[in-house]
Amino acid sequence: MKAVAEEMRLSPLGRQQRLARLADDIQRNKDARFELETWGLHFGCQMSLTGRVVPSEKILMQDHICQPASATDWSKDIRTWKILSTQSLNKWLMICSDRAENVTESFLSCLRRVGSSMGFNVDHPKIIKVQETPAAFLSAIQKHLDPGVQLVMCILPSNQQSYYYDPIKKYLSCDCPVPSQCVLVRTLNKQGMMMAVATKIAMQMTCKLGGELWAVEIPLKSLMVVGIDVCKDSFNKGMVVVGFVASINTRITRWFSRCILQKTTTDVADCLKVFMTGALNKWYKHNHGLPARVIVYRDGVGDGQLKTLVEYEVPQLLSSVTEASSNTSSKLSVIVVRKKCMPRFFTEVNRTLQNPPLGTVVDSEATRPECYDFYLISQAACRGTVNPTYYNVIYDDNGLKPDHMQRLTFKLCHLYYNWPGLISIPAPCQYAHKLTFLVAQSIHKEPSLELANSLFYL
Repeated sequence: MKAVAEEMRLSPLGRQQRLARLADDIQRNKDARFELETWGLHFGCQMSLTGRVVPSEKILMQDHICQPASATDWSKDIRTWKILSTQSLNKWLMICSDRAENVTESFLSCLRRVGSSMGFNVDHPKIIKVQETPAAFLSAIQKHLDPGVQLVMCILPSNQQSYYYDPIKKYLSCDCPVPSQCVLVRTLNKQGMMMAVATKIAMQMTCKLGGELWAVEIPLKSLMVVGIDVCKDSFNKGMVVVGFVASINTRITRWFSRCILQKTTTDVADCLKVFMTGALNKWYKHNHGLPARVIVYRDGVGDGQLKTLVEYEVPQLLSSVTEASSNTSSKLSVIVVRKKCMPRFFTEVNRTLQNPPLGTVVDSEATRPECYDFYLISQAACRGTVNPTYYNVIYDDNGLKPDHMQRLTFKLCHLYYNWPGLISIPAPCQYAHKLTFLVAQSIHKEPSLELANSLFYL
């Protein structure tokens, strides 16, 4: 596998040399060259273009502004400084088997210590020991789940998802809505990893209780950002899951999440008017007014569906934005996001090729002249060549300068609370993906609206 990985994850210089050899071999081959010419195609020389790098971001904590040593991972900063806001975890359940008792106690001690340094107060839970069967775990939840319980944590003995995880998540997301956290025993048994595991789980629990971990500076003060993703249901192939996640505060740290299953053969959503209306109502409740701007990031769309999106999804969004106010309506922009794109960009340093730095934007020469589009590199590649993310603005009422739209997009790549670092796409897109994946793989029905104001799916 290591040898396969080395072949697949070529360095920038290795990839460029491999592509140059391929082009040269085709040019030398008479039959290949003739075939290309019949299609009106030919290989040009290697292309050089000019990009630019947007400024790095500072991470805003509760009482500190930090410039992380590495933009790809600021987990150590999370342990050092207090998170923006959270509520105490006073009443919660922890369910485990007898065999997991020792590791559970050790983990709980570490979790409370980590939480305290983050500003997340974790009281001692009610610990329930059960047999190692899925029915025993579910029965214990049903028996001990009182109205005041804030969260249920299950220490699972097996990663057989359909036996343990799926029934628990389905019950606690739909039938009796309470935030839940599932942890594998083998995860807690990893030597020397307890502190890192406890930090990650404390962050997830904070979000599920409606907390805010960190923020970045957002110059636009009345802005709602939205992520939309569509995923095919694993149980019923005739159904797709549509996920919709919208920010509901000006700092873009609190979220409203909706999900629905619809019968369709395409990945086009027909429920967006209902979702957007709900998000605007939630924004109005929190901010006593409607947002001046709404920017929607739509993931999971191919070139062949762009026309359908413009003709079918954009009007739904426009209609809800227009009908929300009899006075001035919010300005709307819709951006299609594509993680899997063909171009690779390299930067030349000291006569060798390297991956471009984080925040690199390419919006000319490699883009389409008829489109308002750009490439953005917001993730680092530990090995191999970094993948840029492609953004295509298919509708724009906001009139932001391209540089401002690109910088905003880069800022949003810092706000995914399941990873203390930059990710490849804007946070609302990744939240929508996590939500649709949970529903499509485990729940197979619409989650309760009682959980819509928390990131219960992290």
